Amino acid sequence: MESKYIDILHAHDLKVTAVRVHVLQVLMNSASAMSHQALTAALSDENLDKVTLYRTLSVFTEKGILHKIPTEDRNWLYAMSPEVEAGSHAHFVCDVCDKVFCFPVPHVVNPVALPKPGFQVTSQEILLHGNCPTCHE
Repeated sequence: MESKYIDILHAHDLKVTAVRVHVLQVLMNSASAMSHQALTAALSDENLDKVTLYRTLSVFTEKGILHKIPTEDRNWLYAMSPEVEAGSHAHFVCDVCDKVFCFPVPHVVNPVALPKPGFQVTSQEILLHGNCPTCHE
């Protein structure tokens, strides 16, 4: 097992298991955010049931290792959190293949000044749409 995955688990006070290491490995080596279904397919050699993967993703999200990205069809995609990957980021959605990519943002963008009183911005998302290099060709 590679030490960078073990280091991430230890840094978040999590027990090191083969499943957790493999999930981290798959997500950290993925060019785009992944759905539960895509992760299940990528981890098919683990003989892993859907509930175990769901629990692993939930724990990783709770601990801040992963972040969840809502899709337009009310599902979730998972990607490494910017805190783990270092830096703020934006999401790029390919309008052709629907893959979601995380792009680094060089600095934190100031929150938008809301026109109505009483609203307070606690977090923000940057969502970009277009065509990925594969679909652009």
